[in-house]
Amino acid sequence: MAKTDNVEKTPSEITQEELRKENEYIIKNKRVRRQSRRRTIVIILLVFLLIFALLAGATYTIMQFVDETNFRVTVSHTGTAWLSLSKDYDFTHPTSVLDVSAPRNMDNCTLCNYLDHKLKDIYDTDGAYEGEGTEDYFIATSFFLKNTGDKDVTYCEMITLDRTMKGMEKAIRVMVIKDEDPSDDNDLGTITVYAAPKSDGDGNILVDENENPILEEVVPPGGIMKGYKPKTIADYEGFSFNEEDIREDGVWMTKAFAGDGYVLNSDLFELPIGSIVKYTIVIWLEGQDEQCVDDILGGQVKLAVEFATN
Repeated sequence: MAKTDNVEKTPSEITQEELRKENEYIIKNKRVRRQSRRRTIVIILLVFLLIFALLAGATYTIMQFVDETNFRVTVSHTGTAWLSLSKDYDFTHPTSVLDVSAPRNMDNCTLCNYLDHKLKDIYDTDGAYEGEGTEDYFIATSFFLKNTGDKDVTYCEMITLDRTMKGMEKAIRVMVIKDEDPSDDNDLGTITVYAAPKSDGDGNILVDENENPILEEVVPPGGIMKGYKPKTIADYEGFSFNEEDIREDGVWMTKAFAGDGYVLNSDLFELPIGSIVKYTIVIWLEGQDEQCVDDILGGQVKLAVEFATN
């Protein structure tokens, strides 16, 4: 008779085989649990990183929003020369930085018959003016600059174009009202309006026969308001003007941007110890300007004001 492979196992062998199988099952289960824990940890880390990335992105977006929509005024110092800014004449809260909120999206308006009759209210407001139109059409603020150092100083005024897109800077107006004696209620300061000089369709600056840039009118007559009636200079009661800004025919002209990223880069002015100068700044897109066209929609202009001691 042939031998078969069916050999009866002893109880000891059966017990050892069962233990081996049970140990294999335990080991496999441990491996599965470890792999499961690892997958869970990886998933948790991925979720955490995703949340962190979203929060970081949101924070960056908020920071960008603040950066895009704030108009900043600063002072810089040299040695013991010291300038301070304040929203009020008494310098209740002196500072070296003032931020002014601006519309996220600014539509065009015009000085004549819209902004011109608001100038006195804007001048009288301590800090940012928040009247009608500031949410959509213009930025306006008043503040005070003071020599708080221990000696007389000279300082310069700078307004920079920190960012421009789609040619929007060609249609904006930057009005600066400088009141060198805020205590005199009858003299509200001198008005100067800055704008990019005239340019052709390709963005090239137009010049006259003497190679000087051709200036823009503060409110050009050829825009959408064909029959507009701007205020005469005499109607800006309390304010004064630079004689050179008034053309022979009585038309009010802008001063050209200083160039190289500057709206204004002034000469030096003297400021004795304790002296205070009031500044009022208004920025808007002049709808009468022929450069204020649909092509600039979605454009950006970011400006900053700085006062620096010499």
